[in-house]
Amino acid sequence: MLFASIATASSGFLDAIGYQQLNHLYVSFMSGNSTHLGMSLAQGKWSDVLQASYVISSFVAGSAIGTLMSDALERPLLALVLSEIMLCSVSAFLAAIGFGTPALLLIALTMGMQNVMHQNVSGTDVGKGFVTGALFGFGQAIALALKNSVSWSHARVHGCSWISFIAGVIGGTIFVSTVGVAASLGFACVGLLAMTLMVVDAAIAGDHAC
Repeated sequence: MLFASIATASSGFLDAIGYQQLNHLYVSFMSGNSTHLGMSLAQGKWSDVLQASYVISSFVAGSAIGTLMSDALERPLLALVLSEIMLCSVSAFLAAIGFGTPALLLIALTMGMQNVMHQNVSGTDVGKGFVTGALFGFGQAIALALKNSVSWSHARVHGCSWISFIAGVIGGTIFVSTVGVAASLGFACVGLLAMTLMVVDAAIAGDHAC
């Protein structure tokens, strides 16, 4: 649950940065970006169409890359997190030397990869940046718990996922407005490092169990 919460919080953190730097586009929330794309097409704002298309394409590419890595590698979770740290570090460097838009396109690719790392907690799929799904799952879990069809743990997991995302957004908004994009992306690497340590610890524990 902690791993999934950090993953979701990092999505919110980076979404807040993207929203403020990419003309109200996100790096993980593709429903919002698709709405932005459709509105830009309707209004003939072709520069906005291109920018939204770039972000969405980067996310899709990241999802494809992450899936290929997950299917091909023996320890995909560790490889994915380490790849995210590398990409986030490169993004921070690009932002520091004045290439903010390419940096955030790389972050959108990273977020596509991250969604491959979702976790199953108490029978509930969490760790993605799909907040609409988390809220729908929260409401559905409440209804099922009231009917005694499932335990309240399902609702708690979905609720924690949403709270994690909001906490990440708050942090991202504060950071980017006070220390800038490059430093904020650098801080995001700290969260990814924490995720890496959890994966390594779990791998070591698993090896000992074997």
